[in-house]
Amino acid sequence: MPLTATLEPRQKGLIGEVDGDRWFWGILGAVALWKLVAGACLGLIFDECYYWVWALHPQACYFDHPPLVAWSIMAGRSLLGHQELAVRSGAVISGIVLSLAGRILAREQFGQAAGNRAGIFLTLAPIFAGNAFLMTPDTWLAPAWALAMLFAWKGLQKNSLLWWAASGAAAGVGLLSKYTMILFFGGLALLWITSPGKRGLVFLGSLVAGIVSLIFFIPVIQWNAAHDWASFAHQIHHGFRNEQAVWIHIDFLANYALFLVVLVSPGLGLLCFRSAFNFADERFRFLAAFFWAVVAFFAYSALKAHIEANWPMMAFVSGLILVAGNWDRFGQTWRRASLLILAIADGVAVLGISLLILTGSALTPWLSTQPDFGRIGCWTGSPNLAREASRNIADLQAKLSEILGPREVAARVASEFRSSGADFLCADTYQTFGVLSYYQPQLESSLWLPIHGRKRFPWINESTWTGKDGLTAEWPRSGCNFNQLFREPGKTRQVYLPGVARPLSFTLNKGYDPTRIRED
Repeated sequence: MPLTATLEPRQKGLIGEVDGDRWFWGILGAVALWKLVAGACLGLIFDECYYWVWALHPQACYFDHPPLVAWSIMAGRSLLGHQELAVRSGAVISGIVLSLAGRILAREQFGQAAGNRAGIFLTLAPIFAGNAFLMTPDTWLAPAWALAMLFAWKGLQKNSLLWWAASGAAAGVGLLSKYTMILFFGGLALLWITSPGKRGLVFLGSLVAGIVSLIFFIPVIQWNAAHDWASFAHQIHHGFRNEQAVWIHIDFLANYALFLVVLVSPGLGLLCFRSAFNFADERFRFLAAFFWAVVAFFAYSALKAHIEANWPMMAFVSGLILVAGNWDRFGQTWRRASLLILAIADGVAVLGISLLILTGSALTPWLSTQPDFGRIGCWTGSPNLAREASRNIADLQAKLSEILGPREVAARVASEFRSSGADFLCADTYQTFGVLSYYQPQLESSLWLPIHGRKRFPWINESTWTGKDGLTAEWPRSGCNFNQLFREPGKTRQVYLPGVARPLSFTLNKGYDPTRIRED
């Protein structure tokens, strides 16, 4: 008797057969609605502003990533105009696609109840909930990964190359979003190794999928060929650069192992690993192949470099489907604890974002002041503890100011630029460039990033400003040295804004000489 039939009657846990559909659609709709409201009210983060600049200048690829994030913002901007929701509407849609694709795959493998459960997990898991709120290259990678798995499963079960071609198309879309989609084919390779009875079909299907995805990816290859392979080289260097003079980073590997468990909440994360060791059943073996391919690849990368939390997140698309299909085989304590932790994590996130939106203006006075920790240290007799608390408060204030401050910062930079008489405006980082471009769009034609600008913004002709005066704006960090790029360096002055923890730094330099730039 098929395992699906034996499992189906027992699935009476979190989501039962009768009310499962209503739970899934209710949660999906409520989450999507909240994201639309919050996304429209909360200012853009630095990276979103940077990708906004990309959307203003459509390319087949960009220095950091393939073009889909920019194309998505461009589509939102054409429909909604210059507003935050134009940037984030694509993210909300991507989350819906991810949940639906995961639900369908889990339903076909384990039944209706497991499908609803998987859809809910993919909607509420913190890493995917956040990924479907902010617009980043990972945003469309997640649903593309889920659809590629779904179509590959259909191709495997129906012995249909058309489904494998559809899987390749989904993978091609994923490659247009982020290069790590290539790990999907690593999952197919692992599936080929662990499927001795179907190796011929897996190989042929993977070949078809690979050819189709390559067709989608050709514009990115062409762009890289025309730009000295800059984007490919940047990502390889970024992911495998040895950051210290040691061969193996045990500390990086330990940190990687720790946050792997908490990406989708600690309870569900542990259950993902428990479920991924089942290679006896074809359904579990299929999902586990895509789980372990990602986990193993970034474990190797962690030996060389620090791994960002979002990099291995695709492993948990299949991981959460594994948990949904294996749900009734876990003890009741495990299930309740996992759901409780997930609910707490989501509740804290929703409350924090909501309070940030509602009380942002009330927080601005606090951002520019600090408690008298010296006096507190005298009272408590613990000056070291007081100093540590002071540093922690300062860090928190700075991070909040980066969310609440960009609009005010951009307005002040625009005012300083007008009054300075400078011919163009130098941003100290690409993040600052993005903030100024989004919040003060009239500055966009005057903006330049002297270091790495040629790679990140190849559409800008910097020779226009040769010999002219440039005002350098630095925020939230300070200390960039563009003075050597000018014949007459100026003096730096700092400006403090209410509610913004870190000051702006301005330097008016004369006689820009781009031949002095030495980019590594």
